[in-house]
Amino acid sequence: MTDELADALRATDELELITAGRRSSRPHSVRVWFAYDGESLWLRTDRDADWLRNLDRDPRATVRVGAHEIAVRREPITDEAAALRELIELWRTKYGQEWVADWYVERGRVPVRLRLVKEDR
Repeated sequence: MTDELADALRATDELELITAGRRSSRPHSVRVWFAYDGESLWLRTDRDADWLRNLDRDPRATVRVGAHEIAVRREPITDEAAALRELIELWRTKYGQEWVADWYVERGRVPVRLRLVKEDR
């Protein structure tokens, strides 16, 4: 990974996540908040979000951050409650305590870890 990409992942507030539609296989794009821990991108969503259901079918996706396009793969999470708490702390550090309220931890929220699988294109 380039330093420029790592800097963009740390500085950018949102990313564009592009998944393959689970029925159509067509690209499905959504903008989401995220945190970067040096190895993975962390997202949070509701269980019924289209993009999460797309990742359930095919864990491969693409992320756009600024001029960078990165291939990612959803990684399984064994302890969702612990991962969600870790994600919220990453978000509080990135976005600020006042923007990341406790409701992000409510039941039904799903932490999503996306592993970077290759250099940006």
